[in-house]
Amino acid sequence: MNSIRRLPVICGYGGINSAGRSSSDLAYKRLVFDLLSEDMKNEVVEDLSNITNNETNKGNFKNQTLVRKIDKEKYDSEGLMTETMNVNAAGQYPTGFKSGSFYKSRQHPVGLETTIFGVSDALGYSGIDWDIDIKPFVDPSRVGVFSGPAIGQLDFLGMGGLMQSRLKGKRASSKHLSMSLLEMSADFINAYILGSVGVTGANAGACATFLYNLDLLVNGIKENRLDIGIAGSAEAPITAEVTDGFVATTGIADDKKILAMQERNNDQSDIDYTRACRPFGDNAGLILGEAAQFVLVSSLEKAIELGLEIYALVPSIKINADGIKKSISSPGIGNYITMASAVNESKNFSDNLNKSFVIAHGTGTFQNRSTESHVLSSVANGMNLKDWKITGLKGLLGHTMGPAAGDELMTAIGFWKHGFVPGINTTEALADDVYKDNLDFLLKNKELDKDSIDSIYLNAKGFGGNNASAGIISPIKAMDLAKKEFSTSDLKKYENKKEKVLETSEKYQNDCRKGEYKVIYRFNEEVLEGLDDIEISDQGIELKGFPHPIKFK
Repeated sequence: MNSIRRLPVICGYGGINSAGRSSSDLAYKRLVFDLLSEDMKNEVVEDLSNITNNETNKGNFKNQTLVRKIDKEKYDSEGLMTETMNVNAAGQYPTGFKSGSFYKSRQHPVGLETTIFGVSDALGYSGIDWDIDIKPFVDPSRVGVFSGPAIGQLDFLGMGGLMQSRLKGKRASSKHLSMSLLEMSADFINAYILGSVGVTGANAGACATFLYNLDLLVNGIKENRLDIGIAGSAEAPITAEVTDGFVATTGIADDKKILAMQERNNDQSDIDYTRACRPFGDNAGLILGEAAQFVLVSSLEKAIELGLEIYALVPSIKINADGIKKSISSPGIGNYITMASAVNESKNFSDNLNKSFVIAHGTGTFQNRSTESHVLSSVANGMNLKDWKITGLKGLLGHTMGPAAGDELMTAIGFWKHGFVPGINTTEALADDVYKDNLDFLLKNKELDKDSIDSIYLNAKGFGGNNASAGIISPIKAMDLAKKEFSTSDLKKYENKKEKVLETSEKYQNDCRKGEYKVIYRFNEEVLEGLDDIEISDQGIELKGFPHPIKFK
């Protein structure tokens, strides 16, 4: 099988974080809001109002998105985080967003509710109806779904409730254990959205989990085991239990640390929670955030065949461990390997690596600012990159744990459509121990020539030695490869089919503008039974409702 035809491309994306909805680049646009046209600004504000049922006030939306003071009533009614631990900043979903309100959620943990919301958003924006546009053309055993959080479903309807119930004199429900499982996010996608019988799973890699899951799908496509699928992660870590864990590591920013940081920097006397996290600056620690990010990925060949829009190319994910460590939370050698390997691979696709940029992990901790900057500087020096541009998102979004690299990927895709790089806006000056040789840290939003940037690098580092980096290649370069590989006739058919896909995508966005999000939840619909709905022969398997059989090789 031709290797170019098996290259994985992103054909749809969606989700939600503290900046808003991911599809149509709305969350990305919130990050670069001040650079937008008035029409784009209105689009962002309108959608924030819609997804929150008008609770996010159009005149006050800036204070109701991104990192801000924790909504005690919603997240911490008992005051364990905000009073006992004195932790009051987090990257919360837009004020008023209720993930379970878009479908009959049946007491699902937030991570599973936002899985349903995020994947529905990705499919809607992709411009396809799975049953009509995908199912008839794909062997059902060649569909992959890989999704899960880094930590788990830890709010009260998941593991949190399971652990708390007897301590509070209550009984655990029959759902608590199953709803807390890491792979339940993938299970929900299969069972309630796609109705998939294909390959499934989750690969937890701490804060690199999104890329670990994407790696499973990318490799399946490259190795000709899969044709198309969904990868992603959803996490809801703004809970007392998770916060307490980070308090114990001394890595999280509490009020005392934030005030001390502000005093050192001659900032205002009152706590500014919106600037509590300052990656690569004189900082106070990380801030937790919540998010759900998902991508539809197919082989280049299948995208051309089905007329799917191509938003980026993902040649591979580089994953390496740290070797022997001083402690399980300390940084190590693995991230040097992943970043250098990602840059080296991009030489196959990029004309000028000097025009690339990095969306760094950038947690806002003392340790990260020196260690990650040394990784990036070492790679820049070793790979002959000059003034390599570096940015980061966690100062605005918080650290969303499992989906963190998904936040980065959505931003990369948004850049290639609009040309704005979100800066590390909460950091006014770099700390003295940040390595700067051949690096150019973007502390403000910046406009670049989007067509001249061939590759954008995503970086993720996690406890235990979980390192993942990826060089994402521009849609222009992806289509250049397609033009070399496919005939003029094939490409003309592709463009004709794509027109319908884009029309359907635009219709989805128009419906969203009316507040109609069409979240998919197919509970107990068209359930297959072994007695009547499957036929097995030595040639393969036929399933009721699946036009394409599973063929044995």
